[in-house]
Amino acid sequence: MDKKAVKILLKTMKHSQDECLENWFYWDSYMKFITDDEFEYAKSHSVMFEPETISHNEICKRIKKAVDHIEKHDVVNAFIYSLSTRQLEYRSFLSSYCIGKSLIEHNFVASPEPNSTICAVCGLHRFEFEDPIEFNTMNYFKYKHGSCTENLISVLFDLEQFPRLSVVKPSEVDFNILNQLKSIIERAQPNDRIAQLKKSIAQAVKSNDEERLGLLEIFGVIGILHDDEHFGYVNKYVTYPERVHRPIRNDDVNYPTRWWQGKFGVDQEKWDYWFKVNNQ
Repeated sequence: MDKKAVKILLKTMKHSQDECLENWFYWDSYMKFITDDEFEYAKSHSVMFEPETISHNEICKRIKKAVDHIEKHDVVNAFIYSLSTRQLEYRSFLSSYCIGKSLIEHNFVASPEPNSTICAVCGLHRFEFEDPIEFNTMNYFKYKHGSCTENLISVLFDLEQFPRLSVVKPSEVDFNILNQLKSIIERAQPNDRIAQLKKSIAQAVKSNDEERLGLLEIFGVIGILHDDEHFGYVNKYVTYPERVHRPIRNDDVNYPTRWWQGKFGVDQEKWDYWFKVNNQ
């Protein structure tokens, strides 16, 4: 991806954060801090985008169309490649691919009251697709944290962006980091949770706290981290009601990673499904 265009995106969002505080991610906020020429340049390189109105059903259709044109080994390579290079924009394609593959096209199904504006299948809120969607904040988080999310708008963005990035191949260093991560997870204490695991994997991968959380959440989505009841998206799409929270005050880890404990270790079958062929 064009470095100048990425720099424009990051600079714009950072300036908006500094000036607008909690409203920094809104279109009307961050567009105050970018010139027309800068925006057109970033847009021409598919780094920044005009707002787009997309219906709920169209989001589902576009996800299925995009994921059908992506090879599994390419998104796996992209994820592994991100470990040593810290090119975080390559990281979340893996979880988005997994979700996109398992997603079943569906119409909007209203959740029971008082949540009737939320789709009971995918969890999208009506306001998310009835208002114009802007992808610039999503792209910022991709470059900044390599964030993972089950939100279908983010999944769509990821899957349609993937073919625009250069094809990458991981190095031996990347595979060593991947195997280190597995060993650290397997050595976790039985009662360890993600808070402890985040700290432990810092020795293996150069990262900050947000990046490590995103990495572990990706492992959850693709079925590697879970407990005995709450699983990832490999075998079936996890619907909105199924993404249950733990009964604690601050449950800010994505499903199903939030349920993992050290005693559950690594799901070896899922590890092999994603990484065995690439890691030879």
